[in-house]
Amino acid sequence: MSLEDVRIFVAVARHSSFVEAARRTGVPTSTVSRRVAQLEETLGARLLQRTSRRVGLTHEGARLLERAGPLLDELTSVLDKAADREDEPSGRLRVTAPVMTGAQRIAPALFSFAARYPRLTVELALTNSVVDLVEEGIDLAFRAGPVQDGDLVARRLWSIPFALAASPVFVRQVLKGRTQLERGSLGSVPAIVGQPGGTWRFRRRDGSIEELRPYERLCVNDPQVAIAAAVQGLGVVRAADEAIEQQGKALVRLTVAGRTVEPRDMFAVYPSRRLLSSRVRLALDWVMEHGRPKGGS
Repeated sequence: MSLEDVRIFVAVARHSSFVEAARRTGVPTSTVSRRVAQLEETLGARLLQRTSRRVGLTHEGARLLERAGPLLDELTSVLDKAADREDEPSGRLRVTAPVMTGAQRIAPALFSFAARYPRLTVELALTNSVVDLVEEGIDLAFRAGPVQDGDLVARRLWSIPFALAASPVFVRQVLKGRTQLERGSLGSVPAIVGQPGGTWRFRRRDGSIEELRPYERLCVNDPQVAIAAAVQGLGVVRAADEAIEQQGKALVRLTVAGRTVEPRDMFAVYPSRRLLSSRVRLALDWVMEHGRPKGGS
């Protein structure tokens, strides 16, 4: 039995596609199909159900994926670690990060990291969606906390200060010139939120945390677009200190009496069942050192 046949089968099974498996493994689609068929013949069992619209697993295929997939992941990590030189990492590093933090913090740090190690190929995907790291073959992800997936290792990087802000026109016309809000008024002041029914976290003077639900005027899941909406006078926005500063006089900072906006923690996340290769470990340490935002702790 060929280990390469098993590797190709796992790629097809995880992505439910011969074409995608071919792209991921660098093997022609016709060869992928032939190698899977060869594995099925060797095992004497059908592993995949193929139709014109989709590829699915049989019972035998699901059992093989469950058992062989983690072993292949670990073997790949061991070989990567053995092949990497601590002083000169090589190979491909696949990273994902949120759009705004990724563009402002993670990407510049990774660019300097790639310049430092020319034998390394960096693939960075910026998305606000939560990506399945194992299924997508991601080595390292950066996510805002909390991280609640027990199958992942989450390493805290830094804390990002947040604040409330609105346009000068909004402050003048809607808030009647007030830049300090009362706790009870948040439920009636138009706000721009990141998700329907979302809450904002505040820290009381005694250190305890309180979650308040603002009045949802506009819902948008991209922080940059949310800030742009606030600049247009559509409501109060909760955003990173640094992002508000970049708007200059286009935004006015707001406070809430007796409370401060709770910062957000940024985490580096990676699959727990994989050993970290030296390139991932070095990249993580580099981003921690070079990507920390102003005022981050």
